[in-house]
Amino acid sequence: MNRRDFIAFSAAFAVLPTGQALAQNASVDRINAYLTGLRTAQARFRQENADGSIIGGTFYLKKPGKMRFEYDSPSDSLVIADGRNIAIFDAKSNVSPQIYPQRRTPLSLLSMENIDVTSSVFVRRIEERGGRSFVTMFDPEKPEYGQMTMIFNTDPMLLTEWVLRERSGLETHVYLEELQVGMNFQNRVFNIGYNRIQFEREHGE
Repeated sequence: MNRRDFIAFSAAFAVLPTGQALAQNASVDRINAYLTGLRTAQARFRQENADGSIIGGTFYLKKPGKMRFEYDSPSDSLVIADGRNIAIFDAKSNVSPQIYPQRRTPLSLLSMENIDVTSSVFVRRIEERGGRSFVTMFDPEKPEYGQMTMIFNTDPMLLTEWVLRERSGLETHVYLEELQVGMNFQNRVFNIGYNRIQFEREHGE
């Protein structure tokens, strides 16, 4: 997974304001309540890339601050957020993980204790149609990364999908499956140092 793909991927969890009317929208209240209520969660995901390839994986969340995206073979990539940093492990490169400050990425929003989508700087539009809510966003300082749309079922509220759209128009769809909440994860699942040792043992030469 390269840096561009990860930044676009992480934008799936970013949200931002579009004015006073947005703050008054009942959809915002429901989305805020739903995302804030996700204290711990686990889900399978299926990623359908623009080139037609498909890869799966497992997502983990433990608030405050902790997330893990574990890709299946043959990718075997791993992304971990520990509350301060985000580490990107790439099995194909067999090198040390790339590490970025978590607070500088939209991804950090999902793992916050209390979420208010109108206080972020990424969301451009929130709308409802056909029993679903759509949250469209991009980084106004880096529009070259494209845009992301999070899609929620509204009855009951459930995050089901996000779509990455590049400036060229190519799209990647990520579908969440088998979402479970109330899990009990050990902290080492989100420990960058511990997982670095394990990753190097499994994928090092």
